[in-house]
Amino acid sequence: MTFEFVNLYLSTILPPIILGVIIWKTDRFQEPAHLLLASFLIGFSIALPLDLLIAITHHVIAPVLNLNLEIEHVKSSEVTVAEVAFMHFFRAAFLEEGLKFALLIFFCARLADLNEPIDAIIYAAAIGLGYATMENIGYLYNELGKCADQDCW
Repeated sequence: MTFEFVNLYLSTILPPIILGVIIWKTDRFQEPAHLLLASFLIGFSIALPLDLLIAITHHVIAPVLNLNLEIEHVKSSEVTVAEVAFMHFFRAAFLEEGLKFALLIFFCARLADLNEPIDAIIYAAAIGLGYATMENIGYLYNELGKCADQDCW
């Protein structure tokens, strides 16, 4: 049973890390590893501010726009196009990508090692892969939580 959990965590964490190393190594003028690791960890840490922004979105902005984002309503067939668009385009895409872009601008753009256009792409990839790792771990915990009620193995 423990070996299966180790495999689950490795299969969750390793792909973004391997992609990050491949991206780093393909750069002709490689970026410092500590700055890429910092960018990766900053991308990983997006969870807390993103959760705060999502809570503000659900409890402040959605009611002002007269949108019902309660879970029971969203899972029903009575969902409007505006609610679906709000959930997918504003909440998911705009908030997540906007936060990653803000991190790229406020952290990476000030680095002295950001001296050619490809460097911004590499730092953005590190931030995105850090966020993808955090999101993968969240999906894994969600599925393991479902397995607490039933035998998934």
